[in-house]
Amino acid sequence: MSEGIFAGFCGHGSHLPDDLCLFEPVGPDGRPAGPGVASHRVYVTSLYNHALPLIRFEVTDEVRVLDQPCPCGSSFRRIADPQGRLDDTFTYPGGVSIHPHLFRSALGQHRQIIEYQVRQTPRGADIRVVADARIDPVTAGHTIEAALAAAGLSRPHVTVTLQPALDRHPTGKLKRFVPLPC
Repeated sequence: MSEGIFAGFCGHGSHLPDDLCLFEPVGPDGRPAGPGVASHRVYVTSLYNHALPLIRFEVTDEVRVLDQPCPCGSSFRRIADPQGRLDDTFTYPGGVSIHPHLFRSALGQHRQIIEYQVRQTPRGADIRVVADARIDPVTAGHTIEAALAAAGLSRPHVTVTLQPALDRHPTGKLKRFVPLPC
């Protein structure tokens, strides 16, 4: 997390920094997710950052805490590979679920793109990009349409629009993925 909580890594996987924070994976009802069960979100309480105290700060990451000890000998709890922010996943008619990695991967091929925002549409996405050099928005859109079709979305439509800047929340944060309203 950009707020200063990082998992540690060894040659066998990831460890939680249990000495630096309280890390509570929970299910959709807010009750603890047991070992090996994917969480729907995580509550994080920082034990060291007095400048930015986080108390049960909600993060929508899907995480599975592993019950087995790590072969490296660490006493910290282990986690499986985090699956990312669940609230960034787009769900389309027919139950087609598209993970944000599909968009990140395609847009990451263009080193000219400085930042972007992907807004879900009923048949695909409206993508706004800020770039420091010319990109072909039509080709970029067709690439993402092909990836969406391969993921199971029927007849996807994607528009890519170059912008001088993106609208931000008053806090300065940018919501990178904006789903359709429920």
